[in-house]
Amino acid sequence: MSVIIELDEFNDKLVESIDEVLSFSKVVLNFLELNTAFKRGEIVKNPGVFSSELEDLFGDSANGIEELIVERFYLKIKMKYIRSRDKSFSEYVSEALNSYI
Repeated sequence: MSVIIELDEFNDKLVESIDEVLSFSKVVLNFLELNTAFKRGEIVKNPGVFSSELEDLFGDSANGIEELIVERFYLKIKMKYIRSRDKSFSEYVSEALNSYI
């Protein structure tokens, strides 16, 4: 399997996790794509952009949303999720990507 296909699958699983956590995720993702630098197909490359825009949109609630997304995402890629207040959304995604590929 090529790295590009693996990245696409990885990104798809991350988007699925977002969809499952946010029942109105399509609205949120479309809003972010239309109004910010966020691009749905590039979450893996720039998870900080998603995290930042989510925080701008939801404020402090974004942390809880990100935690649920990461927990669901790790389950999908069969990784053990260990919660750490010291890790950012970007760090979780990078850690998962390194393990996945």
